[in-house]
Amino acid sequence: MKRHGIHKPTIEDAIELSGIETLHPGGFALTRRTAELAVLRPGMHILDVSSGRGTQALFYAREFGVDVTGIDIAEDMLHTATQQARQAGLADRVRFRQGDSQFLPFDADSFDVVINECAVGIPDDSQKVLDEMARVTRPGGVVAIHESTWKVPLPEDKKMEFSERYGTTPLEAREWVAMLTAAGVNDIVTECEPWSNPEMFWKIRKDRDVKRPSQVLTLPERIATAGRVFRRHGLKGVFKLFKNERVFYRAILDGKLGYCLFKGIVASADTRH
Repeated sequence: MKRHGIHKPTIEDAIELSGIETLHPGGFALTRRTAELAVLRPGMHILDVSSGRGTQALFYAREFGVDVTGIDIAEDMLHTATQQARQAGLADRVRFRQGDSQFLPFDADSFDVVINECAVGIPDDSQKVLDEMARVTRPGGVVAIHESTWKVPLPEDKKMEFSERYGTTPLEAREWVAMLTAAGVNDIVTECEPWSNPEMFWKIRKDRDVKRPSQVLTLPERIATAGRVFRRHGLKGVFKLFKNERVFYRAILDGKLGYCLFKGIVASADTRH
């Protein structure tokens, strides 16, 4: 599903333009649960796909004693992540490099666990992202993702419109499972609760607890973000963003959109497609 920019700036654009370091729905509680399901332990080599500013990669290394490679396509994110690893005293166990999640620059069977937190649906080809994640995971290793997920069936045109407003592509849980299976991931475990609860969607701040959408950005942060949107997209873009926010929040509060964690075991190389 390709997005054509008619609803820009999207929710994802606004988060980036805010300049605030955000997590994903569920916050660190979901990151910890992901690590627990993947049974992270010292000595493991982990790949964090679309690692952003390195927040989750550092969490895995600090809390579970693993070695982590983070990969992201954005140079500014990589610069920040590398700085944070040095400041945290973890540069010997956490490293970052540039790359496209659809074409991972690693050999097959390179990692014990490959994780993607909230970024499989952003590139145009989500299946390619999952294929690549499975390819670079050793046989018997773990692939884990969590993603926006439709809780109820919706017409395709409504899904497309929402995806363009959101900036990522939610799928139904069965569709995520089917794509993981097609990539060669077996024994898939799915957790949609409590991560699909509306109150969990707002827990995306690293620095404080958020219980409702109005708390995601403070008033000064919201004003600053609107100013950045205006400079890039004009007044029409600011109004578009406010409309996208309303549609996004309503989909969550109406129980249409949720969030799920998926974890599975990678098959041997000769059984992958």
